[in-house]
Amino acid sequence: MITRIDDLLDRITMYRLVLYVLIGLIAIAVVLSFFSLLPFSPLSLLVSTVFLVITCWAANRILGSIFEVPTNVESAYITALILALIIDPVKSPGDLQFLGWAAILAMSSKYILALNNKHVFNPAAIAVVITSFALGESASWWVGTASMLPAVLLGGVLLVRKLHQGEMVSIFVVASLVTVCIVSLLEGLSVTRELQQLLVESPLFFFAAIMLTEPLTAPPTQNLKRIYGLITGILFVPQIHVGPIYSTPELALVIGNVYSYIVSPRQKVVLRLKRKSRISSDIVDFVFKPSQRPAFEPGQYMEFTLAHPKPDSRGNRRYFTLASSPTEESLHLGVRFYANSSSFKRTLYRIDGRTKIIAGQIAGDFTLPRDPRQKLVFIAGGIGITPFRSMLKYLLDEHQWRDIALFYANKTADEIAYKDILSEAQTKLGIKVFYTLTNTQVIPRNWRGLVGRIDERMIQQAVPDYQERTFYLSGPLDMVRAYEHILKNMGVKRDQIKTDFFPGLV
Repeated sequence: MITRIDDLLDRITMYRLVLYVLIGLIAIAVVLSFFSLLPFSPLSLLVSTVFLVITCWAANRILGSIFEVPTNVESAYITALILALIIDPVKSPGDLQFLGWAAILAMSSKYILALNNKHVFNPAAIAVVITSFALGESASWWVGTASMLPAVLLGGVLLVRKLHQGEMVSIFVVASLVTVCIVSLLEGLSVTRELQQLLVESPLFFFAAIMLTEPLTAPPTQNLKRIYGLITGILFVPQIHVGPIYSTPELALVIGNVYSYIVSPRQKVVLRLKRKSRISSDIVDFVFKPSQRPAFEPGQYMEFTLAHPKPDSRGNRRYFTLASSPTEESLHLGVRFYANSSSFKRTLYRIDGRTKIIAGQIAGDFTLPRDPRQKLVFIAGGIGITPFRSMLKYLLDEHQWRDIALFYANKTADEIAYKDILSEAQTKLGIKVFYTLTNTQVIPRNWRGLVGRIDERMIQQAVPDYQERTFYLSGPLDMVRAYEHILKNMGVKRDQIKTDFFPGLV
């Protein structure tokens, strides 16, 4: 059952899943309000939602045109729906003023409150913080009610699983629970009652799954995300205050966003194509000239925005692991193309030097260990070779020797990519490279590599000291999960296995 859910989630981009969950929550709220289980009418909720969607969409289009940057319609819709779920629906035409300002401020924050082309705050959170101080109008967070809790939990679990952010979310929730207990004891309040209020009658889980996990305003690495979850979890508790100013969910997130900005790479770069070349039967290597050289570690990923007409259900944003090394002036992307590729990939395939792509949000923990003496095994499948191309090119340019064995699995020999870098790493750094072909029906006559899927026997024969090594796994999700299972059966400890993951993996 879990595998089937994962397979379904793998077919949906992160942003599209968030959009579906939010639409589902609005629909459920309409039904609940029809049966008087929520304190407003279905019509008022629908009017508010439509008004917010239109206003956010229009503001996003206008601001994008003014600042001459690609717009993302999904982002505008997501922000509008979040605002609809945290601000009380209109009761009179005068209430539309608050909604309008919240929508305009949210969209404006993406363009105006951006430093080094990187927006700092969650748009919905900063909008209601500003309206609270400037207009005296604040968010009610009505989504945090007992009647909405089952739907919020279901959607939240799907999102957290998709994003692999269970640890950060857990730290946030535990921090909030512990803080509530401490504050309740200090103030002589009922701990049981306060915990019930936090778990059932607050937006704790909606906030954690929908807003805390947003990649653009979250820190780039797991260690930093743990601290992020801790800070926001403590500040989420409403009893926390400085003088007359009491904490609110939106204020907690804005403060967390400030921390995230301080510790995160602060770059967005404009990319223009220098050249592209087919390096295997279905992989193209794109070489871009960046407006400035981004600062990243080998193995990290970035988010790429490519504006194009009529984007399909997967939108105009993608995350790609960088194939280039920080030592290179150009930016390399290795992209696999399929027969029925998305509108994004079809557009990417046709780009030329005039096309502008926006890249930002450098993140990822799939990086080389600090200790160069640590023995490593890289296992790549197909396009999963890209982070290893980045790492090996970096080691070559830095003349840094490491004890690395690399297994590279493909169906056929013509699918092997970046063989030039792999061969150079073999020759100059002594990297052990083991190619294996899994389609045994089309093995070339002069093939000198391995044959078959990577299994326990293959690893044990090629790397007898495998239990002393850290394993890096990169490739299709099913392949990565299969290799994780193999390694666990071989007695490899969990902390010796690293997997390449980024939001919106598919």
